[in-house]
Amino acid sequence: MGKPTFPWKKLFDWFERQKRVLPWRNDPSLYRVWISEIMLQQTQVATVVPYFEKFLNRFPDVKTLAESSEEEVMLHWAGLGYYSRARNLRKAAQKIVEIGGFPQNREEWEAIPGVGPYTAGAILSIALNQPEAILDGNVERVLSRLRKVGREKGDVAFKEELWQLSRFFVMGAFNDGIPPSQINQALMELGAMTCLPRNPKCEICPIAKDCQARAAGVAEEFPPRKKPKKWLTIHEELHALVDGHGKVFLRQRAAGEWRAGLWDFLEVEPKKARRLGSVETRHVVTRHKITRVTHFWKQLGKPLETRDGFRWVLISDPEVALGSAVQKVLIRAREFLESGDKIQRL
Repeated sequence: MGKPTFPWKKLFDWFERQKRVLPWRNDPSLYRVWISEIMLQQTQVATVVPYFEKFLNRFPDVKTLAESSEEEVMLHWAGLGYYSRARNLRKAAQKIVEIGGFPQNREEWEAIPGVGPYTAGAILSIALNQPEAILDGNVERVLSRLRKVGREKGDVAFKEELWQLSRFFVMGAFNDGIPPSQINQALMELGAMTCLPRNPKCEICPIAKDCQARAAGVAEEFPPRKKPKKWLTIHEELHALVDGHGKVFLRQRAAGEWRAGLWDFLEVEPKKARRLGSVETRHVVTRHKITRVTHFWKQLGKPLETRDGFRWVLISDPEVALGSAVQKVLIRAREFLESGDKIQRL
């Protein structure tokens, strides 16, 4: 790869003018940046912001997080998805406390649960201003278009060339006096706000004149698409048992199960209950297209007893960790209980 050129100053000036106000940017401490980067893995900024603030209010520092129960961490993560991130976050906090403080280099950070090459680079550059490379989806798109990097040599070579470009860019900017924190965030911001996957805003891009894909009129063709994702179709039948006091009976998914640690409806049809209706919901999770049919039942006779992994919770305020699918169904359940109408399909 020949020596690339890059207009560091143009991108830096654009970022200073256009950057979004985000809560983790106000105080880019190691703890706050680490939490935000874990939350932002495969999740959009707009979704993360309210969760970040709620999470930080409950877990303001790594010691508090390390000492918390998994159930409480899951409760404050519920709705963000990819729940292994929450479990890894707690394990990581415990390891950080155990070793006596936050890692200070890439090797140490990549030994922390849930932290890979991109996340390590983002934490070190944003929080510590170290000239470390990053490569998330947004940066990949910017660099691929800027230097017209394709997949002709395969996916591995494609990624390695982009990592090389990212390292060159952050080091080049650093040598020119531009903080790594700013140049890396500028690359991410450009990909998120301007260099979009479809209909990129080339007319307002600060580095459009340096973009090889745009000059060739093929910006939207980069980065070249991967092979189409193979979808797995899943159908779930669940049972929501409600009493006459606004409560629903839930079970906690065990370790080793999908969505482990979250609370969900029953998988077995309850006995001594009257069927009320059904709710059908559809969800997409990574490679899974999930159709859920939740059957609602009214408890008859003596209520089921609470025991380990099973409990009655208020539909209006469950106070347990729920996935988005369960939350969506409970909204319809509240409507049903308030109106007295039969539950209808979503």
